[in-house]
Amino acid sequence: MDAIKGTTKKVSIEGKSQTIKIPTGVDNGSRVRFGDYDVIIEVRPDPKFKREGYDIVTEEELTFPQASLGAEITVETVLGPVKLRIPSGTQPGTIIRLAQKGVPHVGGSGKGDHYVRVKITVPKNLSSRQKELLREFDKEKKHGWF
Repeated sequence: MDAIKGTTKKVSIEGKSQTIKIPTGVDNGSRVRFGDYDVIIEVRPDPKFKREGYDIVTEEELTFPQASLGAEITVETVLGPVKLRIPSGTQPGTIIRLAQKGVPHVGGSGKGDHYVRVKITVPKNLSSRQKELLREFDKEKKHGWF
């Protein structure tokens, strides 16, 4: 996250401790000039956020009712939490774009986007009432309601 938001880091150059400013938006392999030196930045991958250039991709799990009926969820972005409206009838694998919620460009000339890939979770343990409701739902579907 430091590479996305910018930070300062202590480094040792020729045995001397120096503080180097890492600008916002740098990526793995970026070069930062520090006096007479070019420092190559190494960015560790984040377990939640997959970076693709200035864009971010995450996966959000929805329940079957949320995907079917629509919902409002909170998505963590690199810039902080954002409310996202899930449209009714959302299918597994749907990708929803959050414009300008990705990585800030180096130099401050805009931001990438944040893409949310939808995953639908299927419950493993259902009560007898839940099973009954799902059977009823499936029966209605077979009669042409959907």
